[in-house]
Amino acid sequence: MTPEQQEEELSRAYVHAVAARCGFAVGSWSQDQGCVDVSIGASSALGGGTLEDPRLDLQLKCTSDGRHLHEDHIMWQLTRTHYDKLRARSSSPKLLVVLVLPELETQWVEHGTEALILRRCAYWLSMAGLPPTTSEFKRVRLPRANVFSPEQLMSMMERVSRGEAP
Repeated sequence: MTPEQQEEELSRAYVHAVAARCGFAVGSWSQDQGCVDVSIGASSALGGGTLEDPRLDLQLKCTSDGRHLHEDHIMWQLTRTHYDKLRARSSSPKLLVVLVLPELETQWVEHGTEALILRRCAYWLSMAGLPPTTSEFKRVRLPRANVFSPEQLMSMMERVSRGEAP
């Protein structure tokens, strides 16, 4: 497996762990389907919402390159096609989720009898409603406050169940 393939698998594992902690199912696509790598779903309405089976679609990315890291955000470059797909109106909200790993591959995962640790964390960005671009590539900023954690995922899914943006 190449380091890039390992990063992809670790980003999936991270999302699975966070979703499992919340009691949500994760569905994977056999191919990148319209900029969607995985979907997270609940089996009922949440947080006082009226919409059953809320769902989020995620485009997953991963990096161990420190050049993406800034004090208050993660900078990520997307192709115009991906940018447009992620910002388009959709019946299921789409998020860009970027897992940040340490630069040294040997520090990505630590295992012992008491813990399995995946170093660092992922950040999310909802791009719904962002303006169009004419550039071939578009850089976006994922705020460091947007940690893809069980608490934030639960909150996003509750908002989706209430018909609100994540």
